[in-house]
Amino acid sequence: MTPKRIFTSPATALAVVLTIALVTAVACGGTAAPAPQTAPADTGAAGSAAPATGGDSGTTAATGSGGGTAAQSQAQPQATRVPPTARPTTPPDATPTPLPAALPSEVISNPVTKDAYPDAQWGGILRRGGYVDPAHYDLMQVSSVSNSFKQMMLLNNLLRYNPLDAGKTIIPDIAANWDVSEDGETWTFPLRENVMFHDGTIMDADDVAASWGRVIDPPSGVVSARKGLYTPFGPTINVIDPQTVAFNFDVAPPLNYGLNLFALEWHGIYPKDFLEANNYDLKVNGITAPGTGAFRFLEHQEGEVWKNERFADYWNEGLPYLDEVWTFPLGSSVNRSAALLAGNVEYAQTVDPAAFEILSNDDRYEAQPFSSYSYFAVWFNTDKEPWNDPRVRRAMWLSVDRAALHEVVSEWLFGYMGGTGWTFPDQAYQLPQAEIDTRLVFNREAAEAEAKRLFEEAGYSEGIENVDLMQRDPANPHFTAAAQIVQLEFKRILGIESTIRPVASAVWFEELANRNFDITVGAIASPFIDPSAYLNSFYRCGGGENHSNYCNPEFDALMAQVDAEGDLEKRYDLVQQAAAILDQDPPTVEYWYNRTLSAWRSCVHGIEGKHGALVHNLDRMDTVWMDEECRQ
Repeated sequence: MTPKRIFTSPATALAVVLTIALVTAVACGGTAAPAPQTAPADTGAAGSAAPATGGDSGTTAATGSGGGTAAQSQAQPQATRVPPTARPTTPPDATPTPLPAALPSEVISNPVTKDAYPDAQWGGILRRGGYVDPAHYDLMQVSSVSNSFKQMMLLNNLLRYNPLDAGKTIIPDIAANWDVSEDGETWTFPLRENVMFHDGTIMDADDVAASWGRVIDPPSGVVSARKGLYTPFGPTINVIDPQTVAFNFDVAPPLNYGLNLFALEWHGIYPKDFLEANNYDLKVNGITAPGTGAFRFLEHQEGEVWKNERFADYWNEGLPYLDEVWTFPLGSSVNRSAALLAGNVEYAQTVDPAAFEILSNDDRYEAQPFSSYSYFAVWFNTDKEPWNDPRVRRAMWLSVDRAALHEVVSEWLFGYMGGTGWTFPDQAYQLPQAEIDTRLVFNREAAEAEAKRLFEEAGYSEGIENVDLMQRDPANPHFTAAAQIVQLEFKRILGIESTIRPVASAVWFEELANRNFDITVGAIASPFIDPSAYLNSFYRCGGGENHSNYCNPEFDALMAQVDAEGDLEKRYDLVQQAAAILDQDPPTVEYWYNRTLSAWRSCVHGIEGKHGALVHNLDRMDTVWMDEECRQ
């Protein structure tokens, strides 16, 4: 950023001030966690939880609902500000392919076995710097990494992304193999035999059908966050026999797209009886819902730690290698980075750019950028006036200086600015840079003038008062900075008077579902990198993560063509036509596409990165192991 830019752009000047203030607050311990806990001794026994050491005299497991019955709090790893250093000046070399490379012509045997790593050692407790406590405990009804990072290792799906090649291929999981009919409309999955749930019962096809039924056709009151991925193809489920389930589609999904649909780790298999007993809603009891995964839930001390333990009767004999996985809710990338550098955790997902540079140049650590795109935006409650007016939304979309926001958010995260065309950066469907450079939103003088004109045309030349601006997760400084910038820019350019209402992530998702907001700043995750995946989910009428409740029939009709088009060039043109509709009728103000920078100690093995599947998958941890250095 040039000196001229600082003095001529009010938003950028504000960005610099906010950055200094927020970094100073963190440096002074504003978000620091309590003193560290000493790593427990490795007993080598599955399910053994050593008592806390140091200042704590012991812990008591929390209740299944997460309400907490802990007698004494267990301290989190210490989080001290990382020594300052320059941010990376060039993007990390981790451009993902448009889709993971599936295996359509041949179903290979599952390569994930206990012999996958001949030198692997069993035992140990892996401590991870993770994310805040989840909003609730139903992984299907949410897209938050707060859930996935803790719960995915408790589950299996029909297929999975291959953890041995960073998710670049798709392999069998609970399904022993798969078969796709010649017309592509019937997908048949023979199931593995004698797969045990964590409660000791044996899985069958009825359990698979019940679990997947709530994904593609959830009962009233239950939200399937990724239903929109499946709806365009009209799926139904048939139980062929106790060990075989088939999916029939009205419209055949493209083969590679379909394989991704069945590999997403958000959709695990649960006992049918348990689902029925809970009305297919696991928000409360999902924490103790029996899964089939390599780990089972051990305890959750809210605000302190989430523990999963090795499932001794896991169907994949000899796995997992680890005894337990402990995840500490270190909400800030700065805190996670500091905990890793201090030796208080062995693995941190989402470190800040400054720490990433330090860790990348230290042989004691592995540091990799993962394939990930979380989507950061301002959503509108289109159920209310004036947010149902496209002119109002477009005016606000034009008002936000993406470059200024990028300057601030880059202090904590690595990623790309929004406004570049509604498709994810570094992907096959992104606009050429020359076209991005000429977009109106990046001509700040013209964009602000057009925003004011639209607001006046809509009848709001005097502005709008008493606006509720809900902000997700105040523990994360990048959300706070973004909320403050958009608040001041909306006021300066359009006269919108808003009050920021910070809420925890748990509350944020509930408020979205209850439609209790005017506008809101937050983030959600892309299921996988394909326009049919994220555009349908984010913007189509009834999309699982369409938090603005946006509905444009013209856009939906174009997306139906996108979903069915197999020619890449024709599909690209259709995607751009759909994106042009969103330019004129914006469902959100998208301001950031996040890429995850992750790091772990070099004595942790079996983390092959995530360069095929997105970061919100490949969290099963069944192939991760530690050598003696980490297990001391």
